[in-house]
Amino acid sequence: MRLTLIALLLMMLLRPQTVMTAAGDACALFAGSVLPGLMPYMALSLMLVSRVSRMNPPLLTLLGWGGGSPTGGRLLALCPGLTARDQATLAVRCATMSPMFLLGTVGGWLGSGAAGPCVLAGVLAGAMIAGSLAGLIPRGATEHPPAPPPEPVTLGQAVEQTARTMLMICGTMALMRVLAALAGETMDRVLPWLTLPLTTLLEVTTGAYRIAGLPLPLPLRAAIIAGATGFGGLAVILQNRAVWPRGLLSLPEQLLWQAVHGGASFLITLGLMLLLA
Repeated sequence: MRLTLIALLLMMLLRPQTVMTAAGDACALFAGSVLPGLMPYMALSLMLVSRVSRMNPPLLTLLGWGGGSPTGGRLLALCPGLTARDQATLAVRCATMSPMFLLGTVGGWLGSGAAGPCVLAGVLAGAMIAGSLAGLIPRGATEHPPAPPPEPVTLGQAVEQTARTMLMICGTMALMRVLAALAGETMDRVLPWLTLPLTTLLEVTTGAYRIAGLPLPLPLRAAIIAGATGFGGLAVILQNRAVWPRGLLSLPEQLLWQAVHGGASFLITLGLMLLLA
């Protein structure tokens, strides 16, 4: 691990322009598309959930979907009355991209008014399937006895907690965008056909943009983007792990359910696009 980190640091020092450009692009995307919608939404969601005596799982799912990752995961910490099985189900169901990104941005990249809604429907349906399957796994009792309901979150506390989460989101986006850019330059020289899959795995937004421009039929491009965004990429996966209650899901289990989410999203979106073609 130490050698890998040293190698990455050396690559960054040797390719400063690539690093600066990639990090700047990620920060610009965050400031222009993520922060304006997600920060006020998450702050108000924190205040709402902290004032509900017993959170309804469907309501928490809808709140998580409305903001996209990691909104739902961040709200789980305010729901101590949920069982371990309910927490796992909700964590997987809420690990989705923002509806605004899927409807507006992805639809615009694909140049189709129908593509955005189909991708959104496929990703949300995939989340329901993966979350329901995760809920079937027997889970032991929580590590600690149920805690009392938290105190209502004030406006100042909500803004402060949300700001910390926003900084974490921006940091993971920038880091994965830099790693994707460095990996892309290397793969272009060695195994160019691996560049796009690796980029998408690290930072799904960049990968989705490039997938939208591939010379493939529209239904297939939409389905691939749905599968990629359903899986989420490492940036989204790390964001959720950072805000989930401790010990909620192991990393291998999280990767498994995200893969199920991505596969179901791909198949459902492909079917919807073919029906509308």
